[in-house]
Amino acid sequence: MLISELYRIVRNKKSIFFIVLLFVIPFVDLSMNVYVSFFDYWLHPEAYGGKLSKENLLHPAFASFLSGTSQGHVAQMLLIWILPLYLLLIYSDFYILEKKIGYSNIVFSKVSRNILLKTRFLLSFFLPFIIILSSLLLNFVLSLIVFKGGQSFMGLEMYPDHNGILLSLSLKHPNITYTIYLLVFSTLAGCCGLLCSALSLLLPNYKYVYPTSFFIWIIQIMLPNSLTYLMQPFIEYGFEEIIPASILFISIVFIFSLLAWRYKVKFDEL
Repeated sequence: MLISELYRIVRNKKSIFFIVLLFVIPFVDLSMNVYVSFFDYWLHPEAYGGKLSKENLLHPAFASFLSGTSQGHVAQMLLIWILPLYLLLIYSDFYILEKKIGYSNIVFSKVSRNILLKTRFLLSFFLPFIIILSSLLLNFVLSLIVFKGGQSFMGLEMYPDHNGILLSLSLKHPNITYTIYLLVFSTLAGCCGLLCSALSLLLPNYKYVYPTSFFIWIIQIMLPNSLTYLMQPFIEYGFEEIIPASILFISIVFIFSLLAWRYKVKFDEL
């Protein structure tokens, strides 16, 4: 079952396009940081004594995608703000098409509902997790190469007494911090994919699922305890904002996933 689902994704040009796009966006973000950091030096190296100062060069972790240091934060907004739409287009809306053409009845008649739902829920979580993890890990590795030796956090490191506990720890261990945030964001992406699949099962119609998924996600971002605080390292917000945001989002994902599972297994008739 899992192999057949993966095969469907590989054969789907739309899915492949948006998977590639999720790799391109962080690369564009890194390119913007490279341009801002190095362009003037490339034009006038003599003005820098033939070498950029490590104190003025961004730390690799700070130059990476999640830190949001590129001008305008355009790439971050393009990926993070509309993440549910990408995940729906890659895999999470497959059930809607099946329902529309009547193929879902055939699938459910051939395979146990529990097995099918378990496979699709697992894939809905792990596919976004792996895609985002791979994309941002590649971005981080490239940043470590390009910004090797960089020490700047745009002044945050100059006032350690004014930083909260989390930010102070982050600045002392930037690479470890960034790796943790990378894993957390990948997990959130997996949860988002799971939420989108659950909504597709509950509301199998494109005009309902896409706006509903986007609305639930964007509300989490716009709340005072924003979900973005779990995604962006080296900011002033601490555990008192992060913990409520994480509890709320995980609760929403769990509730909708449980509702979708119970509805398809116990109440939905073929």
